[in-house]
Amino acid sequence: MTIKELKKTFKQSQIPVQLLSQEGDIYLCQVDGKHLLRNNDASPAIFHSIGEAKETLGHHIAPHLQLVYSEAYDEMFHPEDKNQ
Repeated sequence: MTIKELKKTFKQSQIPVQLLSQEGDIYLCQVDGKHLLRNNDASPAIFHSIGEAKETLGHHIAPHLQLVYSEAYDEMFHPEDKNQ
């Protein structure tokens, strides 16, 4: 889904939009829990700050963004190892 498609879809139905915090200053946008937001050339839309993401997505979507932080523990261990 592109940014333009997201804006159009969001006006019809407020689907979940998550801003995924990656290493450093990299943020990716996940739509409806399954799809990464993409640029027109099909590459992932990468934001370098929360402010940049909010500005790009616009005032209709920005207040509904859910920020999701990655955890170092998740990178070191597989989720199935947590119970051991």
